[in-house]
Amino acid sequence: MGLGCHGNVLSRFHHQGPGPPADQTRVTRKFRFLSQKLFVSVSFFAGLGILLGIVCLTFNIYNSNVRYIQNSQPYLNNMTAVGCMMALAAVFPLGIDGQHVHRSQFPVVCQFRLWLLGLGFSLAYGSMFTKIWWVHTVFTKKDEKKDKRKQHLEPWKLYATVGVLLAIDVLSLMIWQIVDPLHITEEKFTREVPKGDVDELIEPLLEHCSSTKMNTWLGVVYGYKGLLLLLGIFLAYETKSVSTEKINDHRAVGMAIYNVAVLCMITAPVTMILSSKQDASFAFASLAIVFSVYITLVVLFVPKMRRLITRGEWQSDQQETMKTGSSTNNNDEEKSRQLERENKELQKIIQEKEERVSELRNQLSERQALRSRRRPSSSNLNHSSPPLPTAHPDPKSLLPPPGYPLPASDNHSLPPSFSNSSNLYQPDGKIGRNNCHTSRLQLLYK
Repeated sequence: MGLGCHGNVLSRFHHQGPGPPADQTRVTRKFRFLSQKLFVSVSFFAGLGILLGIVCLTFNIYNSNVRYIQNSQPYLNNMTAVGCMMALAAVFPLGIDGQHVHRSQFPVVCQFRLWLLGLGFSLAYGSMFTKIWWVHTVFTKKDEKKDKRKQHLEPWKLYATVGVLLAIDVLSLMIWQIVDPLHITEEKFTREVPKGDVDELIEPLLEHCSSTKMNTWLGVVYGYKGLLLLLGIFLAYETKSVSTEKINDHRAVGMAIYNVAVLCMITAPVTMILSSKQDASFAFASLAIVFSVYITLVVLFVPKMRRLITRGEWQSDQQETMKTGSSTNNNDEEKSRQLERENKELQKIIQEKEERVSELRNQLSERQALRSRRRPSSSNLNHSSPPLPTAHPDPKSLLPPPGYPLPASDNHSLPPSFSNSSNLYQPDGKIGRNNCHTSRLQLLYK
């Protein structure tokens, strides 16, 4: 009875599904891949950007003999276009994961990401940074160094600066790849329970390009690039009011530097935070690259295209030489007209100066005549002025010595006018009204 009852109970439990039941919960590894719709859409815009870069590069090379293009340093602009295309090309390996390539080939994809972004940034931003650096060093100096501003721009110095920036990036990337090369790492997430199967757990995984000291290398690279971006913003701000024909597009370069610096400074930390979310991280990084490249190409090359097309300056060097023969006469006529205008203006200025000189001469002659008239009147006044009173000796000193007779006294009395002459002059040098003698009054009114 007991065995039969036990057999009936066991018959109620039976395993559903193929094969014997599992003795433990199974864990299934499942990799997370990038959304294909997002990858295709971003790749489409990146491809359009590469075509735009090719158009800009072709335009710049074809019109390199035009003076307006020559004054913008076309070789540096060519480097900018090439760097932008390399940065856009880095969008494709950024979206490639284990769904597209084998696991053994994934480290090669990581190398393409790193080198394309590094070299593209060095060429594109380095050429723009070189322009702003040269404008700042030449046109923002002190007064005692202004003579050096007229010096001839030597292009090899600009190319050498870009070469130094590029060499620093190449050297740093080579050291990184030799000392601590990139390899595949797997990031594990919390296990998930699928619907309908209790005996199975799903473990999500995400593949990353990483190295042993990834944070250290990223800190060095981000620090160096960040200093260049901040210095570029400072130089662009300092040279915003400078106008020069040697680099006629430095203001457009400054605008491009502003946009690139802002996008890079925002994108770098955000992508590090969103590294665990493949879709968000890829979208943020790739769209930042696309927008920065589009802004750079449009700001630098579209105004040049518009100017050359609207003003008819798009012809090459041979067409310029053919046109100069017919345009020399017009230029000579314009120069002669300008010289005639300047001559008339100078004649007017000379006539005004001569009139002014004649007026000054007349004033000088009048002043000399007044001075000659004043001199004889002052001499007459000096002759008519009364003589100064003479000092009379003491009467006691004139007496004879004792025993001699006294001299006879002069019976002629002095005139009253001389007797009262001591009262004519007051101590303060002014003639009083009551002390004026009639003879003195006559002299004063002569």
